[in-house]
Amino acid sequence: MNWLARDSRPAATVRLIIALAIIVAVWEAMTRTVITNRLILVPPDDVFAALVTDFSNGSLAKNSAVTLWELVVSFPVAVVAGVAIGVVLAGNRIVASTAEPLLTALNAVPIVALAPLFIAWLGLGFASKFAVIILVSLFSVIISTEVGLRSAPAEFIEAARSFNASSWQIFTTVTLPFAIPFIVGGVRVAFARALVGVIVAEFFGSLAGYGNAILAAGQQFNTANLLAYVVVLGALGLVGSILLRTLETRLAPWREVART
Repeated sequence: MNWLARDSRPAATVRLIIALAIIVAVWEAMTRTVITNRLILVPPDDVFAALVTDFSNGSLAKNSAVTLWELVVSFPVAVVAGVAIGVVLAGNRIVASTAEPLLTALNAVPIVALAPLFIAWLGLGFASKFAVIILVSLFSVIISTEVGLRSAPAEFIEAARSFNASSWQIFTTVTLPFAIPFIVGGVRVAFARALVGVIVAEFFGSLAGYGNAILAAGQQFNTANLLAYVVVLGALGLVGSILLRTLETRLAPWREVART
């Protein structure tokens, strides 16, 4: 058991497998003892069978191609734009004090509730999903970048200045390294919000995609198919989180050293 507590990749993988096994076991037990109505909840093997069926008939590939394309193109744009705006806000107090109230107000607006408007303005295609993903993802990255860049200890910055470091050198060697964990944390939050955003946008208007498949399954009371795509989305979110955590480890290896 001590081995499982280690902060190593094999131990983390085993812990993840155990956690997933527990979730599946609890799910199976609930369908047999607590929620026996198959319109509300179906057992895991029914969901797996629905996934196999959609994989065989090409529906899963078709829907995956649409949703993943929307995410792969839109989300990196949101990250780059968010980091750029965060850098500007962290480097200029006047701009920050002017823009932050506006950004806070925009962040409080439920963008997903405005998805029907984006569909009406931009149509059922890629453009409306692009706009929704950008807006739901952007603010988390902006805030985390700004907070991270301002988190560098003042004494480190003063020490760099005492060695005649330029502003760019201070940024690249002091403030940015301190900000990386904050930025990656913001990107992880933004990715989860992007998944929600794209599904909601597809609910309101799309010809294919995970959101379209979930909506169709719900309208047909096909609980197995609905949960199949929910599981796919959960797996996508899990993979994204693991990849971003790995990226943080590579960009800020001292964080892992500090944890050991």
